[in-house]
Amino acid sequence: MSKKLRLFANISYFAVILVFVGVRICSSLGVFSFMGKYADTIMGFVTQVGIILLLPLFMFKLLSKKTVKQTFDFCGYKKTSWKVLVGAVLLGVVVFFLNFYVSNFFQFIIQGLGYKPATGGGESLPATWWALLLDIFTTAVLAGVCEETLHRGLLLKGNSSIGINRAILLSGLLFGLLHMNIMQFFYATLIGIFLGYLCVMCNSIFPCMIVHFMNNALSVFFSFAARKGWAIGGIFDAISNFIGQNIVLGGFFFILLLALFVFIGFEITKYMAKESFRYSFSKRQKQLANLAIRDSYFKQIEDIKNGGEQPEPLFKTENKTIYLDFKQFVNYVGKNVSSAVLDEDSSNDESQKNVQESQKKSDGQKKKFSEKILANIDLKNKILIYGCIALGVIVTFMTYLWGVLR
Repeated sequence: MSKKLRLFANISYFAVILVFVGVRICSSLGVFSFMGKYADTIMGFVTQVGIILLLPLFMFKLLSKKTVKQTFDFCGYKKTSWKVLVGAVLLGVVVFFLNFYVSNFFQFIIQGLGYKPATGGGESLPATWWALLLDIFTTAVLAGVCEETLHRGLLLKGNSSIGINRAILLSGLLFGLLHMNIMQFFYATLIGIFLGYLCVMCNSIFPCMIVHFMNNALSVFFSFAARKGWAIGGIFDAISNFIGQNIVLGGFFFILLLALFVFIGFEITKYMAKESFRYSFSKRQKQLANLAIRDSYFKQIEDIKNGGEQPEPLFKTENKTIYLDFKQFVNYVGKNVSSAVLDEDSSNDESQKNVQESQKKSDGQKKKFSEKILANIDLKNKILIYGCIALGVIVTFMTYLWGVLR
Protein backbone atom coordinates (compact mmCIF):
# COMPACT_ATOMS: atom_id res chain seq x y z
CA MET A 1 0.00 0.00 0.00
CA SER A 2 1.39 3.40 -0.99
CA LYS A 3 2.40 5.99 1.57
CA LYS A 4 -0.08 8.43 0.03
CA LEU A 5 -3.05 6.17 0.70
CA ARG A 6 -1.78 5.57 4.23
CA LEU A 7 -1.64 9.32 4.81
CA PHE A 8 -5.15 9.81 3.42
CA ALA A 9 -6.51 7.01 5.62
CA ASN A 10 -4.83 8.42 8.74
CA ILE A 11 -6.06 11.96 8.03
CA SER A 12 -9.60 10.59 7.72
CA TYR A 13 -9.29 8.63 10.97
CA PHE A 14 -7.83 11.60 12.84
CA ALA A 15 -10.87 13.65 11.81
CA VAL A 16 -13.11 10.95 13.31
CA ILE A 17 -11.19 11.06 16.61
CA LEU A 18 -11.46 14.86 16.83
CA VAL A 19 -15.21 14.89 16.21
CA PHE A 20 -15.70 11.90 18.51
CA VAL A 21 -13.91 13.63 21.37
CA GLY A 22 -16.07 16.71 20.84
CA VAL A 23 -19.25 14.63 20.97
CA ARG A 24 -17.98 12.86 24.08
CA ILE A 25 -17.35 16.17 25.86
CA CYS A 26 -20.77 17.50 24.89
CA SER A 27 -22.40 14.30 26.12
CA SER A 28 -20.64 14.51 29.50
CA LEU A 29 -21.83 18.12 29.86
CA GLY A 30 -25.43 17.07 29.22
CA VAL A 31 -25.78 18.93 25.93
CA PHE A 32 -27.97 16.19 24.48
CA SER A 33 -30.19 15.77 27.55
CA PHE A 34 -33.02 17.65 25.82
CA MET A 35 -33.61 14.52 23.70
CA GLY A 36 -34.78 12.66 26.81
CA LYS A 37 -35.02 8.87 26.60
CA TYR A 38 -34.27 8.94 22.86
CA ALA A 39 -30.87 10.63 23.34
CA ASP A 40 -28.84 7.40 23.25
CA THR A 41 -30.69 6.11 20.18
CA ILE A 42 -30.45 9.35 18.20
CA MET A 43 -26.82 10.00 19.08
CA GLY A 44 -25.97 6.36 18.41
CA PHE A 45 -27.33 6.70 14.88
CA VAL A 46 -25.61 10.06 14.27
CA THR A 47 -22.31 8.79 15.68
CA GLN A 48 -22.24 5.51 13.78
CA VAL A 49 -23.52 6.66 10.39
CA GLY A 50 -22.38 10.27 10.32
CA ILE A 51 -19.07 10.26 12.20
CA ILE A 52 -17.72 6.71 12.00
CA LEU A 53 -18.87 5.78 8.48
CA LEU A 54 -19.64 8.72 6.19
CA LEU A 55 -17.10 11.27 7.45
CA PRO A 56 -13.93 9.15 6.97
CA LEU A 57 -15.11 7.54 3.73
CA PHE A 58 -15.98 10.92 2.23
CA MET A 59 -12.64 12.41 3.26
CA PHE A 60 -10.67 9.41 1.97
CA LYS A 61 -12.55 9.43 -1.32
CA LEU A 62 -11.97 13.15 -1.69
CA LEU A 63 -8.23 12.95 -0.95
CA SER A 64 -7.47 9.77 -2.90
CA LYS A 65 -9.81 10.64 -5.80
CA LYS A 66 -11.14 7.09 -5.83
CA THR A 67 -14.67 6.26 -6.94
CA VAL A 68 -17.28 5.10 -4.44
CA LYS A 69 -16.83 1.48 -5.58
CA GLN A 70 -13.04 1.70 -5.34
CA THR A 71 -13.34 3.16 -1.83
CA PHE A 72 -15.50 0.28 -0.60
CA ASP A 73 -13.26 -2.25 -2.36
CA PHE A 74 -10.33 -0.66 -0.55
CA CYS A 75 -12.17 -1.23 2.74
CA GLY A 76 -12.49 -4.97 2.09
CA TYR A 77 -16.01 -5.21 0.69
CA LYS A 78 -15.28 -8.46 -1.16
CA LYS A 79 -17.50 -11.48 -1.72
CA THR A 80 -16.79 -14.63 0.22
CA SER A 81 -18.24 -18.11 0.60
CA TRP A 82 -21.61 -18.57 2.29
CA LYS A 83 -19.96 -21.21 4.47
CA VAL A 84 -17.61 -18.55 5.80
CA LEU A 85 -20.57 -16.33 6.66
CA VAL A 86 -22.33 -19.17 8.52
CA GLY A 87 -19.09 -19.84 10.39
CA ALA A 88 -18.96 -16.13 11.31
CA VAL A 89 -22.41 -16.40 12.92
CA LEU A 90 -21.26 -19.32 15.11
CA LEU A 91 -17.97 -17.57 15.85
CA GLY A 92 -19.89 -14.48 16.94
CA VAL A 93 -21.69 -16.54 19.60
CA VAL A 94 -18.37 -17.92 20.86
CA VAL A 95 -16.81 -14.45 20.91
CA PHE A 96 -19.74 -13.15 22.95
CA PHE A 97 -19.21 -15.75 25.70
CA LEU A 98 -15.43 -15.24 25.66
CA ASN A 99 -16.08 -11.52 25.90
CA PHE A 100 -18.01 -12.17 29.12
CA TYR A 101 -14.92 -13.77 30.66
CA VAL A 102 -12.49 -11.11 29.45
CA SER A 103 -14.64 -8.13 30.42
CA ASN A 104 -15.28 -9.50 33.91
CA PHE A 105 -11.59 -10.23 34.40
CA PHE A 106 -10.54 -6.69 33.55
CA GLN A 107 -13.46 -5.22 35.45
CA PHE A 108 -12.24 -7.10 38.55
CA ILE A 109 -8.75 -5.61 38.04
CA ILE A 110 -9.77 -1.96 37.62
CA GLN A 111 -12.24 -2.17 40.48
CA GLY A 112 -9.37 -3.44 42.59
CA LEU A 113 -7.57 -0.23 41.58
CA GLY A 114 -10.38 1.89 42.98
CA TYR A 115 -12.70 2.26 40.00
CA LYS A 116 -16.41 2.33 40.81
CA PRO A 117 -18.81 1.63 37.91
CA ALA A 118 -21.76 3.96 37.44
CA THR A 119 -24.87 2.60 39.08
CA GLY A 120 -27.41 5.01 37.65
CA GLY A 121 -28.16 6.24 34.17
CA GLY A 122 -30.35 8.52 32.18
CA GLU A 123 -33.76 7.80 30.76
CA SER A 124 -34.01 4.59 28.77
CA LEU A 125 -36.54 3.13 26.37
CA PRO A 126 -39.21 0.80 27.81
CA ALA A 127 -38.56 -2.95 27.60
CA THR A 128 -40.78 -3.53 24.56
CA TRP A 129 -40.13 -5.55 21.43
CA TRP A 130 -39.93 -2.51 19.18
CA ALA A 131 -37.39 -0.97 21.56
CA LEU A 132 -35.36 -4.21 21.39
CA LEU A 133 -35.33 -4.12 17.59
CA LEU A 134 -34.37 -0.44 17.60
CA ASP A 135 -31.57 -1.11 20.07
CA ILE A 136 -30.27 -4.04 18.00
CA PHE A 137 -30.29 -1.87 14.89
CA THR A 138 -28.33 1.00 16.43
CA THR A 139 -26.05 -1.06 18.69
CA ALA A 140 -25.45 -4.19 16.59
CA VAL A 141 -26.25 -3.55 12.92
CA LEU A 142 -24.83 -0.04 12.64
CA ALA A 143 -21.86 -0.80 14.90
CA GLY A 144 -21.04 -3.95 12.95
CA VAL A 145 -21.08 -2.16 9.61
CA CYS A 146 -19.70 1.27 10.50
CA GLU A 147 -17.02 0.40 13.06
CA GLU A 148 -15.71 -2.51 11.01
CA THR A 149 -15.56 -0.42 7.84
CA LEU A 150 -13.50 2.18 9.68
CA HIS A 151 -11.12 -0.12 11.61
CA ARG A 152 -10.85 -3.44 9.73
CA GLY A 153 -11.34 -1.60 6.45
CA LEU A 154 -9.94 1.90 6.08
CA LEU A 155 -7.48 1.91 8.99
CA LEU A 156 -6.17 -1.67 8.61
CA LYS A 157 -5.79 -1.54 4.84
CA GLY A 158 -4.45 2.00 4.87
CA ASN A 159 -1.63 1.12 7.29
CA SER A 160 -0.76 -2.26 5.77
CA SER A 161 2.49 -0.77 4.42
CA ILE A 162 3.97 -0.85 7.97
CA GLY A 163 3.49 -4.62 8.10
CA ILE A 164 0.28 -6.58 8.51
CA ASN A 165 0.90 -7.52 12.17
CA ARG A 166 1.62 -3.92 13.15
CA ALA A 167 -1.40 -2.70 11.20
CA ILE A 168 -3.64 -5.23 12.99
CA LEU A 169 -2.31 -4.24 16.42
CA LEU A 170 -2.73 -0.55 15.58
CA SER A 171 -6.31 -0.96 14.35
CA GLY A 172 -7.17 -3.07 17.42
CA LEU A 173 -5.68 -0.54 19.84
CA LEU A 174 -7.46 2.41 18.23
CA PHE A 175 -10.68 0.37 18.16
CA GLY A 176 -10.44 -0.05 21.91
CA LEU A 177 -9.55 3.60 22.48
CA LEU A 178 -12.39 4.84 20.26
CA HIS A 179 -14.87 3.47 22.80
CA MET A 180 -13.39 6.08 25.16
CA ASN A 181 -14.46 4.10 28.21
CA ILE A 182 -12.11 2.29 30.57
CA MET A 183 -14.70 -0.47 31.08
CA GLN A 184 -14.78 -1.26 27.36
CA PHE A 185 -11.19 -0.53 26.38
CA PHE A 186 -9.56 -3.87 27.30
CA TYR A 187 -12.01 -6.33 25.75
CA ALA A 188 -12.66 -4.08 22.75
CA THR A 189 -8.92 -3.98 22.01
CA LEU A 190 -8.60 -7.77 22.18
CA ILE A 191 -11.67 -8.27 19.99
CA GLY A 192 -10.34 -5.67 17.56
CA ILE A 193 -7.01 -7.50 17.22
CA PHE A 194 -8.78 -10.82 16.67
CA LEU A 195 -11.11 -9.32 14.05
CA GLY A 196 -8.10 -7.83 12.28
CA TYR A 197 -6.55 -11.27 11.84
CA LEU A 198 -9.93 -12.68 10.82
CA CYS A 199 -10.27 -10.01 8.14
CA VAL A 200 -6.82 -10.84 6.74
CA MET A 201 -7.43 -14.62 6.81
CA CYS A 202 -10.82 -14.35 5.12
CA ASN A 203 -9.74 -11.58 2.71
CA SER A 204 -13.10 -9.91 3.35
CA ILE A 205 -14.60 -7.59 5.92
CA PHE A 206 -18.03 -9.26 5.93
CA PRO A 207 -17.15 -12.05 8.44
CA CYS A 208 -15.87 -9.38 10.85
CA MET A 209 -19.13 -7.47 10.51
CA ILE A 210 -21.15 -10.60 11.33
CA VAL A 211 -19.02 -11.49 14.38
CA HIS A 212 -19.29 -7.90 15.64
CA PHE A 213 -23.05 -7.91 15.05
CA MET A 214 -23.59 -11.21 16.87
CA ASN A 215 -21.55 -10.08 19.89
CA ASN A 216 -23.46 -6.81 20.26
CA ALA A 217 -26.87 -8.29 19.42
CA LEU A 218 -26.55 -11.02 22.06
CA SER A 219 -25.45 -8.43 24.61
CA VAL A 220 -28.53 -6.32 23.84
CA PHE A 221 -30.82 -9.36 24.00
CA PHE A 222 -29.55 -10.58 27.40
CA SER A 223 -29.86 -7.06 28.78
CA PHE A 224 -33.45 -6.92 27.47
CA ALA A 225 -34.19 -10.33 28.99
CA ALA A 226 -32.88 -9.18 32.37
CA ARG A 227 -35.12 -6.10 32.27
CA LYS A 228 -38.10 -8.30 31.40
CA GLY A 229 -37.32 -10.54 34.37
CA TRP A 230 -36.69 -13.66 32.26
CA ALA A 231 -34.59 -16.42 33.80
CA ILE A 232 -32.15 -16.41 30.90
CA GLY A 233 -31.43 -12.75 31.56
CA GLY A 234 -29.81 -13.57 34.90
CA ILE A 235 -27.65 -16.46 33.70
CA PHE A 236 -24.40 -14.49 33.82
CA ASP A 237 -25.11 -13.13 37.30
CA ALA A 238 -25.83 -16.68 38.42
CA ILE A 239 -22.51 -17.91 36.99
CA SER A 240 -20.63 -15.06 38.68
CA ASN A 241 -22.30 -15.77 42.03
CA PHE A 242 -21.58 -19.49 41.74
CA ILE A 243 -17.89 -18.86 41.05
CA GLY A 244 -17.68 -16.33 43.90
CA GLN A 245 -19.31 -18.66 46.43
CA ASN A 246 -17.45 -21.80 45.36
CA ILE A 247 -13.83 -20.83 44.80
CA VAL A 248 -12.43 -24.29 43.98
CA LEU A 249 -15.35 -25.78 42.07
CA GLY A 250 -16.24 -22.43 40.55
CA GLY A 251 -12.66 -21.85 39.43
CA PHE A 252 -12.53 -25.30 37.82
CA PHE A 253 -15.86 -24.64 36.08
CA PHE A 254 -14.58 -21.23 34.93
CA ILE A 255 -11.38 -22.67 33.42
CA LEU A 256 -13.21 -25.59 31.81
CA LEU A 257 -15.74 -23.37 30.06
CA LEU A 258 -13.04 -20.92 29.00
CA ALA A 259 -10.93 -23.69 27.46
CA LEU A 260 -14.00 -25.10 25.69
CA PHE A 261 -14.94 -21.77 24.12
CA VAL A 262 -11.34 -21.09 23.08
CA PHE A 263 -11.11 -24.52 21.42
CA ILE A 264 -14.42 -24.09 19.60
CA GLY A 265 -13.49 -20.59 18.49
CA PHE A 266 -10.11 -21.78 17.21
CA GLU A 267 -11.66 -24.62 15.21
CA ILE A 268 -14.29 -22.37 13.65
CA THR A 269 -11.68 -19.76 12.77
CA LYS A 270 -9.43 -22.42 11.20
CA TYR A 271 -12.34 -23.73 9.12
CA MET A 272 -13.24 -20.22 7.96
CA ALA A 273 -9.64 -19.56 6.92
CA LYS A 274 -9.46 -22.79 4.88
CA GLU A 275 -12.85 -22.18 3.25
CA SER A 276 -11.87 -18.60 2.40
CA PHE A 277 -8.70 -19.84 0.75
CA ARG A 278 -10.63 -22.39 -1.32
CA TYR A 279 -13.15 -19.77 -2.39
CA SER A 280 -10.46 -17.24 -3.25
CA PHE A 281 -8.35 -19.81 -5.11
CA SER A 282 -11.35 -21.02 -7.13
CA LYS A 283 -12.27 -17.45 -7.97
CA ARG A 284 -8.72 -16.70 -9.14
CA GLN A 285 -8.69 -19.87 -11.27
CA LYS A 286 -11.88 -18.81 -13.02
CA GLN A 287 -10.50 -15.33 -13.64
CA LEU A 288 -7.28 -16.75 -15.05
CA ALA A 289 -9.12 -19.22 -17.27
CA ASN A 290 -11.40 -16.47 -18.62
CA LEU A 291 -8.42 -14.24 -19.36
CA ALA A 292 -6.52 -17.07 -21.04
CA ILE A 293 -9.49 -18.16 -23.15
CA ARG A 294 -10.26 -14.59 -24.20
CA ASP A 295 -6.65 -13.97 -25.16
CA SER A 296 -6.37 -17.23 -27.10
CA TYR A 297 -9.63 -16.50 -28.93
CA PHE A 298 -8.31 -13.22 -30.33
CA LYS A 299 -5.01 -14.86 -31.25
CA GLN A 300 -6.95 -17.52 -33.13
CA ILE A 301 -8.78 -14.85 -35.10
CA GLU A 302 -5.50 -13.15 -35.99
CA ASP A 303 -4.03 -16.47 -37.16
CA ILE A 304 -7.02 -17.10 -39.41
CA LYS A 305 -6.80 -13.57 -40.83
CA ASN A 306 -3.11 -13.99 -41.59
CA GLY A 307 -3.65 -17.43 -43.13
CA GLY A 308 -1.46 -19.13 -40.58
CA GLU A 309 -1.77 -22.72 -39.41
CA GLN A 310 -4.07 -23.40 -36.50
CA PRO A 311 -2.43 -24.99 -33.43
CA GLU A 312 -3.78 -28.09 -31.78
CA PRO A 313 -6.88 -27.32 -29.67
CA LEU A 314 -6.20 -27.08 -25.96
CA PHE A 315 -9.57 -25.82 -24.70
CA LYS A 316 -12.94 -26.95 -26.07
CA THR A 317 -16.46 -25.64 -25.47
CA GLU A 318 -19.84 -26.98 -26.48
CA ASN A 319 -20.29 -24.53 -29.38
CA LYS A 320 -16.75 -23.91 -30.64
CA THR A 321 -13.14 -24.92 -30.27
CA ILE A 322 -10.71 -22.38 -28.82
CA TYR A 323 -7.13 -22.86 -29.95
CA LEU A 324 -4.30 -22.18 -27.56
CA ASP A 325 -0.74 -23.45 -27.74
CA PHE A 326 0.36 -24.77 -24.33
CA LYS A 327 3.65 -22.88 -24.43
CA GLN A 328 1.74 -19.69 -25.18
CA PHE A 329 -0.52 -20.45 -22.24
CA VAL A 330 2.45 -20.77 -19.85
CA ASN A 331 3.94 -17.52 -21.14
CA TYR A 332 0.55 -15.85 -20.81
CA VAL A 333 0.27 -16.93 -17.17
CA GLY A 334 3.73 -15.61 -16.37
CA LYS A 335 2.98 -12.22 -17.89
CA ASN A 336 -0.56 -11.66 -16.64
CA VAL A 337 -1.26 -13.63 -13.46
CA SER A 338 0.53 -11.27 -11.07
CA SER A 339 -0.89 -8.02 -12.39
CA ALA A 340 -4.29 -8.97 -13.75
CA VAL A 341 -5.40 -11.69 -11.34
CA LEU A 342 -3.50 -11.86 -8.08
CA ASP A 343 -3.07 -8.14 -7.43
CA GLU A 344 -6.39 -6.42 -7.93
CA ASP A 345 -5.44 -3.42 -5.82
CA SER A 346 -2.33 -2.67 -7.86
CA SER A 347 -4.32 -2.59 -11.08
CA ASN A 348 -6.83 -0.29 -9.46
CA ASP A 349 -4.00 1.89 -8.16
CA GLU A 350 -2.41 2.01 -11.61
CA SER A 351 -5.62 3.15 -13.25
CA GLN A 352 -6.12 5.60 -10.42
CA LYS A 353 -2.65 7.06 -11.03
CA ASN A 354 -3.59 7.74 -14.65
CA VAL A 355 -6.74 9.51 -13.54
CA GLN A 356 -4.81 11.58 -11.01
CA GLU A 357 -2.15 12.54 -13.58
CA SER A 358 -4.75 13.79 -16.04
CA GLN A 359 -6.47 15.76 -13.31
CA LYS A 360 -3.18 17.33 -12.19
CA LYS A 361 -2.41 18.50 -15.70
CA SER A 362 -5.81 20.18 -16.01
CA ASP A 363 -5.64 21.92 -12.66
CA GLY A 364 -2.38 23.49 -11.45
CA GLN A 365 -3.82 24.60 -8.13
CA LYS A 366 -4.85 21.08 -7.21
CA LYS A 367 -1.33 19.93 -8.01
CA LYS A 368 0.18 22.45 -5.62
CA PHE A 369 -2.35 21.52 -2.95
CA SER A 370 -1.60 17.81 -3.38
CA GLU A 371 2.17 18.40 -3.21
CA LYS A 372 1.72 20.39 -0.01
CA ILE A 373 -0.26 17.56 1.61
CA LEU A 374 2.26 14.90 0.59
CA ALA A 375 5.31 16.82 1.85
CA ASN A 376 7.10 15.02 4.74
CA ILE A 377 4.66 12.16 4.37
CA ASP A 378 6.29 9.78 6.91
CA LEU A 379 6.42 12.44 9.61
CA LYS A 380 2.80 13.37 9.05
CA ASN A 381 1.72 9.74 9.32
CA LYS A 382 3.50 9.40 12.67
CA ILE A 383 1.99 12.63 14.00
CA LEU A 384 -1.51 11.57 12.99
CA ILE A 385 -1.22 8.08 14.50
CA TYR A 386 0.37 9.27 17.75
CA GLY A 387 -2.20 12.06 17.93
CA CYS A 388 -5.07 9.56 17.63
CA ILE A 389 -3.56 7.33 20.31
CA ALA A 390 -2.87 10.26 22.64
CA LEU A 391 -6.41 11.65 22.41
CA GLY A 392 -7.90 8.20 22.97
CA VAL A 393 -5.65 7.49 25.95
CA ILE A 394 -6.42 10.85 27.59
CA VAL A 395 -10.20 10.48 27.33
CA THR A 396 -10.11 6.81 28.37
CA PHE A 397 -7.94 7.60 31.39
CA MET A 398 -10.30 10.44 32.35
CA THR A 399 -13.19 7.95 32.47
CA TYR A 400 -11.11 5.82 34.86
CA LEU A 401 -10.23 8.85 36.99
CA TRP A 402 -13.86 9.89 37.09
CA GLY A 403 -14.82 6.40 38.27
CA VAL A 404 -12.22 6.53 41.05
CA LEU A 405 -13.40 9.93 42.26
CA ARG A 406 -17.07 9.05 41.94
